[in-house]
Amino acid sequence: MTDCIHPKQTFLTLLRMSLICFLPSLQADEHLIQPGESPQAILDRVQAGDRIVLLPGLHEHAPGRHRAMLYVDKSVEIELREGAIFRLAPGVCEIEAAGEITTDQDAGKKLDDLQFGGQFDLSKPAVDGPEAYGNTIYTITIDSEGKDGQPDTFAWGDGPLFQTPQKKVAITGDWQELSHGVKLRFDSKQGHSKGSLWFVSYDGPEAYGIRIGHGTQKDDIENVRITGKGVIDMNGTHNAQPSGLVRDINACVLVHGRVRNVVIEDITMMDTNRSVMCYGEHTGEFLPGGQTGPGESFDAENITIQRTRTINPHGAAYLLGHPSHRGLLKNVKCNHNYMETGKTSLEPNFNLDGYEVIGNVIKSDGQAIHCWRHSKNGVIADNLRIHDNTGKPVVVVNAPRGWLPPEPPTQQNNRNHLSDTAR
Repeated sequence: MTDCIHPKQTFLTLLRMSLICFLPSLQADEHLIQPGESPQAILDRVQAGDRIVLLPGLHEHAPGRHRAMLYVDKSVEIELREGAIFRLAPGVCEIEAAGEITTDQDAGKKLDDLQFGGQFDLSKPAVDGPEAYGNTIYTITIDSEGKDGQPDTFAWGDGPLFQTPQKKVAITGDWQELSHGVKLRFDSKQGHSKGSLWFVSYDGPEAYGIRIGHGTQKDDIENVRITGKGVIDMNGTHNAQPSGLVRDINACVLVHGRVRNVVIEDITMMDTNRSVMCYGEHTGEFLPGGQTGPGESFDAENITIQRTRTINPHGAAYLLGHPSHRGLLKNVKCNHNYMETGKTSLEPNFNLDGYEVIGNVIKSDGQAIHCWRHSKNGVIADNLRIHDNTGKPVVVVNAPRGWLPPEPPTQQNNRNHLSDTAR
C-alpha cells in the first residue's frame, strides 16, 4: 500500500529545504582589510549588512569620494581593531588660494555686500609641522556709520580672531588693499550697521575619515555601525585644515543628509577640526538667521555616539547640527564619551530636535557644552568637567545676533569637578 503524503507536509518539507539552501546568503560576510589595501574598494563591492574590519597597523590614505578616506553609502558595520590607525596621509591637503567668506556668525547686518579678491600669497615656511600649514583668517567689522555724506568705515586684522588693529578705514566702493595680496570691496559706501562682522579664511580643503552620506543623496542610508578600539587620525599636524569658521571642516566621522540609525562607539579620534559631526542638508536659499527659501530638506536622525574618546588638543569634538547645512537633525544621543579639546568640546547646534548629552567627561580649554543657535527638546545631565579650577560653567546656552536662541535644555547634575558646583 502506497503511503499518502499530505500536501501541507510536502509544502513544509520544501520550505525547510529552501531555507537550508538560502541560509548561507543570509549570513553577513566579514571582509578583512590589511594596511596598504583600499578600504573604499572593498566597501564598494560588499553587500549591505556585511562587515569590514581594519586590521592592526597603519592605514594611511588621501581623501577620495566626497573628500573622505572612506565613503559609506550602504548598511555596513566597520570595525577598527585595536592597533589599527586610520590616518590621513601627510601633506595631501594644502592651503588654497580662494578665500571663503563666513557671515553665519552675524545675521544682524543691514547690508551684506563684502567681496574679496586679489591673489593670496601661498608661500609658506619651509618647515614641517603646524607652522607649515597655518591658516590666514581676516576679521572685518564695520566700526563706524558715516554721517553727513561721509562713508562708513571698517576695521580689519589678519591675526588672532576678532583682533582688528587697522581701524577707521573709509569705504571707497572700489577694491582696497589689505595684506598678502588680498583686496576687499564693499558695494555700498554707506548703509552698513556698526558692528557687522565677517571672517574670510584662506585655508586647507575639508577632509573626512569616515563619511556617511554626502548631504543630498535621494535615498536613506541606514543601519551603519562604526566600532572598535582603533584610532581615526586626521593628521592635522601635517596637513592644512579648514579654519573652523568655513562651511565645511574636517571630521573623523561625518553623518550628512538622509542617514538613519547610526552607532559610533568605542573608537578614538584625534588631530582634526571635529571628531564627529552630524547634520542634515537643505537645497533652499539660505536666509539670515537660519531661515531658508523654498527647497528640499534632507534630514538625519537616530544617531548614537557612545563610549568614544576624542584626543584633540588643538580642535573640538562633537558638532550636532550646523547653520550652513540647514536640514533637520533628530534624535541624537551623545553619551558616556571622554574628550580632551582645545576648543568647544560638545556643541548642540542649529536645527537639532531631540537630543541627549549624558555622562560625558570633558577636559576643554574652551567651552565644555555649548548650546549654540536654535535647538530644542534636549537633556543635558551628569556631565563632568575636569582639569579646570577657574569655575567655568559646564553648559552655556546662547546664540549670535540675529539667530533664534536654543530652547533651554533640561539640565541636571552637570559639575565642574575642581570647583565642585552643579550647573
